[in-house]
Amino acid sequence: MNRVPAEIVYRIVYVSDDEAALVALAGTSRWLYACVAAQRKLWRLRFERDFPKQDENERRWLRLYARTHLAHLLFAEGQQEVLLQTDELLDWFRVYCSRRATEYRWRHGLYTERQLEQATGAYIGGVRLQSIILTNRAARGIRVVSQRILAPRQQPVWIVEQPCWDGVDADGMLITERRHSDEYLVLAVEPPSMSVGSTNATLYAWHLNALHLPPRLIMSRFMGSINLYKNWLVAHKHFIGGNIPSITLVFDLAKHTSRPGIVEGGADILRMQQATEDNIRLLWRDEIKAKTSNTMVSWQLWDFMPDRAPPTQCLTVCETQIYASNSRLETRRIDDSRLIMYNRTSRDAFADTMPPNIVLMEITEGNAGVTIKERWSIAQELENMKPIVSRDMFLVALPHQGHKLLNLSDGSLVHDISLTALNCWIESGLYPLRSQWADLDEDATRKRLKNDYEFAPVGLESLLASSNARIVHDNDVLVVADYSF
Repeated sequence: MNRVPAEIVYRIVYVSDDEAALVALAGTSRWLYACVAAQRKLWRLRFERDFPKQDENERRWLRLYARTHLAHLLFAEGQQEVLLQTDELLDWFRVYCSRRATEYRWRHGLYTERQLEQATGAYIGGVRLQSIILTNRAARGIRVVSQRILAPRQQPVWIVEQPCWDGVDADGMLITERRHSDEYLVLAVEPPSMSVGSTNATLYAWHLNALHLPPRLIMSRFMGSINLYKNWLVAHKHFIGGNIPSITLVFDLAKHTSRPGIVEGGADILRMQQATEDNIRLLWRDEIKAKTSNTMVSWQLWDFMPDRAPPTQCLTVCETQIYASNSRLETRRIDDSRLIMYNRTSRDAFADTMPPNIVLMEITEGNAGVTIKERWSIAQELENMKPIVSRDMFLVALPHQGHKLLNLSDGSLVHDISLTALNCWIESGLYPLRSQWADLDEDATRKRLKNDYEFAPVGLESLLASSNARIVHDNDVLVVADYSF
């Protein structure tokens, strides 16, 4: 093969749709590896086709891979962010192979145990790659396990940190709500003697790179709900008695100020739909007054940009019909342009003649402005659901403990459910290619999995897992199971 012109090998790589065969070809010699890997643009396009960035899990995996393999640049450039604008720097053939290998290791229970190092409380430094939160009801009991590269050309290590509470009387305080993104941790804490629904909670925030510093006070005397996405924290504050309407406060945690932007007016349900560095888009849903029935649901899409005057603009209003009640209607963001509403049903309540209780809404933007329209609706009994955006599907948990797999494009049934409900995919969010499903041996895969890998409750992603690692117990000692390739 070394006598074959490189142009012929390039052509083989270009026309072949068998990635496994190309990997085998690349493994036969260094020259052939160089020929296969040289088609960087092609491998990047294949990666984006098979693992689309619209899926948050896929985007998080790629970001982690880029930071790990380009950490030397982060050191050289003073900890500047290296995100996905690194096309010319990455070996996209290796990226593609590593992504496939990571999912394979999850599916087969293949991991390397990494010991945890205890932080001393001082600034750790280095490059933080990722973090996993160890939850605890007590404020002083929460821990953050972070993977870091402490110096150039060193291997990553896992370090346990405890958020600093200097200046806060956290003794005996309980955590009532916790949110974290790739960069920030937000906790709502209050004394244990407070009744449920009290207005004495306090919101604090940390950057995950600076847990050794005292927390930033966000808000005191808080009652309501919070959402955290990227650097944006949205607090929906309620008041006791109902005479004062609720307010929505928006905090840009990337700015070193706690002064929020206030979105005038109230909403019963609020969701973050889209976020950039400069603005966010919020979906507001009005309360459904009636009990479970075929009712109209009203949505408003608001754009909030702190540096604009006025900062808040209503982009569009829409209504759609669904069989639901206010307490059982749930909403899930699919991606920047799609959301799905569903009404949880019980086995006894569902009937074939029931009106649609799952509706997918699509946001479009053009010269005429922004619109939200119903794309499709179906009637389907369900207890919970989990979007699988990379495969344009969603997994439904049935009230009688079964599962169904449906297409996000039209709500139709996918008959090949395969192993999509396995905990290894629920935790990591990394699913194999659809073309592989027919070759997966369900019985053999189950036998290879550890005892802690049974079917998981759909939609309840593990808090103790990332895209390539999870926290496990080894003889009552916490260790990291590392699935990276």
